[in-house]
Amino acid sequence: MVSGQDIIEGAREFRNKVNDNTKVRKLLKRWSPVIHYETRDSDIAITMDMTGGHIAPIEEGHAGEADLVVIFPTTQELSDMLRGYLDPTPMYLSGDILVKGHQADVIKLDAITMIIWPDQD
Repeated sequence: MVSGQDIIEGAREFRNKVNDNTKVRKLLKRWSPVIHYETRDSDIAITMDMTGGHIAPIEEGHAGEADLVVIFPTTQELSDMLRGYLDPTPMYLSGDILVKGHQADVIKLDAITMIIWPDQD
């Protein structure tokens, strides 16, 4: 079973991957959303605050008012996505992953996904 600590560690790995990617940093330069990630099978939640082209340190739980809420079916799938084992695009397109927020923010998140997981068919 995936723990809250596993999710935090995966989120830190994801943060480092995003912050080390110059294409993503350029895309994020003028975008500063607060993103809440949660799952349907637990009360585990994390907050990512993207400011100035970087993801700030990850916070456990919901911190601040979310611009986007991303809901995964399971903690395992969220963990796998954060660690780079799972491309979330097919799950998002099938409706398994729910994203709530303004359309412009959802489009920007989609663009980041395409940069991080470029081998999507």
